[in-house]
Amino acid sequence: MEIFIDESGKFTQTDDWSVVSALSLPDSEVGRARRKLVYLTRDWPKVPKGELKGGSLDVNHLEALVDLLFARDALLHAVAINMARESAAGLNDHKRNQCELLTANLTPAHHPNLVAQIWALRKILEGMPVQLYVQSVLMTELTAIAVERITMYFAQRRPRELGKFSWIVDAKDPRRITTQEKWWQDTLGPLQESHSRRKPLGRVDDPEFDYRFFDKAYEFTKEMWYPDKPSEPITGYDIRKILSDNISFKDSRCDILLQAIDILTNFLRRLLMGRIVDPVVAKILGRLQIHQRPAPNVFQSMHLMTFTTSERTENMQLGRMLKQMSLAGRSMIRR
Repeated sequence: MEIFIDESGKFTQTDDWSVVSALSLPDSEVGRARRKLVYLTRDWPKVPKGELKGGSLDVNHLEALVDLLFARDALLHAVAINMARESAAGLNDHKRNQCELLTANLTPAHHPNLVAQIWALRKILEGMPVQLYVQSVLMTELTAIAVERITMYFAQRRPRELGKFSWIVDAKDPRRITTQEKWWQDTLGPLQESHSRRKPLGRVDDPEFDYRFFDKAYEFTKEMWYPDKPSEPITGYDIRKILSDNISFKDSRCDILLQAIDILTNFLRRLLMGRIVDPVVAKILGRLQIHQRPAPNVFQSMHLMTFTTSERTENMQLGRMLKQMSLAGRSMIRR
């Protein structure tokens, strides 16, 4: 499975909505998808360096792109935040709390090298601009959502595809991995392990769900350390092998599938911002997503986050768009 990640928005309080998205494709479809995309987009508008960008395209381009990806069994996963509704004090408190949590459970029993590494990660986070911290948190949430939905969906359809995960992230700087990107990659595994203690990876115990290839690649037994009780052996999944060991940062100019996720993410953000009010666009984007109903009478296939407010509200227009998008989505359960 190959997963392509991009973002849209500046993640600042003056920028309203920001989005991170992932486009997942079965390995066996990636080569064909690239070839077909090159042919499909040969006459599409491009920016001066020859790259496809969502802001230059219209709904007809979007529909053609989604048709092609839908036929290749692609899935779209997205997490968004309305930064205009977040408080500066609350965001800084959230970041400060994360800094404290990184080192909270270190003890003299831990190896000095580990202690030094964790404190180095904390120092980087303390100096990280809030907007990059927010983006990192959303990307961590995105990977958790993508892994769970990919495994559940393809265990019913293409279980062999679950034996390998590769994550390709649109690089901020084509010449190097930035400090924020390196920090995110280094902390992704431990943070996801912590997350999995509170919310284990969803799994369906049913003969229709075939996890054999996923289990063979990633299942393992280890001594789980706890700060408040003795260690114990547990059987779980090697998050480092699923995620952080298989991340690469690439220049989107060199990969048309990174350009494809740029287009999808750009349209998603414009929809959230109210710059697109055509429900047809919501339905087109929804075709690549998994139909979700997180609560009674709530249809929402993309995940909306907040850091500092107790409740999340959307205007009626946006609520209708989110519902249309989810209703157009693929069914998680194979019929």
